[in-house]
Amino acid sequence: MEKYNETLHDLTWPELLQQVSAILARDVKTLESNVNYYMKLFNDSNSDKTQLNKLFEKLQLDKLRYAYMSELFIRLDEANYKMMIMSLESCIQQETELQNRKPKDWSATVRCENGEIKLYFMALSYFQ
Repeated sequence: MEKYNETLHDLTWPELLQQVSAILARDVKTLESNVNYYMKLFNDSNSDKTQLNKLFEKLQLDKLRYAYMSELFIRLDEANYKMMIMSLESCIQQETELQNRKPKDWSATVRCENGEIKLYFMALSYFQ
């Protein structure tokens, strides 16, 4: 039986964003279910108030976490940022293939020239 291995570092930027999007979609469904459960308990006069308070605090934290992660996802999925990150990934991959080793330190300049994003990349040192 093969063991499951995490391969997040092998995902391209669009693949990673797609996975995050799927997780956020599942999280919103879970949050809705938990809110509905809370409302059911809230309307039940026999419910334990301590449990209800703990559930409310958990829901507030889950809602806040979802809001932050959604905002971060939306900002990272913005076309210009996405293009810059994909260009950086491509430069690092090309440099690794050319030199047969991955750049350890590098410098990159991003410029917007005539409405087009251009990335200039220079490797400074390599992993041995």
